[in-house]
Amino acid sequence: MIPPRDLPSRPRTGQYGFTLIEVIFVMVIMGILLTVAVPLLSQNDSRERSITEQLRSTLRHAQRVAVTRNRDVCVSVTVTTVIFRVASSSGTGVACTAQLAPFSDAGDTLDMSTAGSALRFSSAGNFRFTPTGVLTNNAGTALTARSIAVVRGATAFTFATLTIQPDNGFVLASAF
Repeated sequence: MIPPRDLPSRPRTGQYGFTLIEVIFVMVIMGILLTVAVPLLSQNDSRERSITEQLRSTLRHAQRVAVTRNRDVCVSVTVTTVIFRVASSSGTGVACTAQLAPFSDAGDTLDMSTAGSALRFSSAGNFRFTPTGVLTNNAGTALTARSIAVVRGATAFTFATLTIQPDNGFVLASAF
């Protein structure tokens, strides 16, 4: 039998890849970052969802209040606030002065500037729900569907769009 020949070893000119310690170190750092970042991101998202859902349900409630109380319910939307008020009596052009029930403790306003949120609203102006549940302007003219975009901060990212149906006041939500 012929003895095996020793193969010449090639000299290493450079090492490629990562050591096991380097890989573990990077994984530990990524784990720490994910542990801190994910709850913060999901907390903001859940707060924004909650505020958007509150606006959606309050708009729907405003329409139901108009029908059950036989009074107009006025809604005024600005960039940072949505104000809900009930007319003192039925009829076109009657001023809306009374507070809407869900806001009895905090006035009649859903205010983003005090809610600690980066959300803003696209300004949809003023509109009313009539005692028949129809969406009108302040002069009593029927309106087409109204949309309120809920915008996230200075980036102007549309978090959700709430569309109010003109004939029944139903509020459709999209993109959230």
